[in-house]
Amino acid sequence: MKITKIIEGNNAIMIYPSTTIRDALQIMDESDIRRIAVVDAGSNRVEGVLSSVDIVDFMGGGSKYNLVKSKHNRNLYAAINEPVKSIMASNPICVKETARLKDVLNTFSEKHIGGAPIVDKDNKLISMITERIILKSLKEDIGEKETVEDYMTKNPVVASGGERIKDVARTMVRNEFRRLPVVSHGKLIGKITSKDFIEFLGSDMVFEKLKTGNIRELTNMRVEDIINGKKNPTISNDAPLREAVEIMEKENTWALPVMDGSKLVGIITEKDILAYFKE
Repeated sequence: MKITKIIEGNNAIMIYPSTTIRDALQIMDESDIRRIAVVDAGSNRVEGVLSSVDIVDFMGGGSKYNLVKSKHNRNLYAAINEPVKSIMASNPICVKETARLKDVLNTFSEKHIGGAPIVDKDNKLISMITERIILKSLKEDIGEKETVEDYMTKNPVVASGGERIKDVARTMVRNEFRRLPVVSHGKLIGKITSKDFIEFLGSDMVFEKLKTGNIRELTNMRVEDIINGKKNPTISNDAPLREAVEIMEKENTWALPVMDGSKLVGIITEKDILAYFKE
């Protein structure tokens, strides 16, 4: 199957290298996306990708935090108005419009990415292909015998509700995690995702929390403050794999903590489920 068949109806959303980080976050939040292509304003050629992982990095998870810490002396107001070219991933992996689905899945797996721009022969943006888009198109092909336990990530790394945002950000960037189950006193209370960072920074709420503009006012917040009030759908380890996709679509979440009774035993994501199609 060619990927052009899968992306039918998915319009390209793009920003430019000069777009501010703040504006990019608002576009990503409003469009409910985790990554966005950065293109040259004149030619539409892809120059980079801004992803939710870059935002986690910017918020204290890795080297991109230096933009806030060193260049702007931790002043988030100043740093968030920098152009996205200062934190985007340059020269990203792109997928040609002639590519076949199996090749895209292999690229995602080998390069540890969850999406990529689709480009024409001149490297001009056509659309974006992601694990989520692929899974939506293939869900009916999942067999009835496969269970969540067959594909979930077992014994996942977790965050605690009282953990600071910056510490969780470091864990996510260091281990290339986009989601972590959150526990308190040994019980599951939710999950934190890289997309939560987009929603938080892309909303007006972040500026309500800031009094001095120092990013530490945010990075020292606790995980439970970010996830408070959010839905926490879960799934049983013996549930059919197809049911996981149905819950993900219904709840608009692409990771589910997996439970054996009241015990957290794993997490399943769209990446885990797509492994089914590579067998």
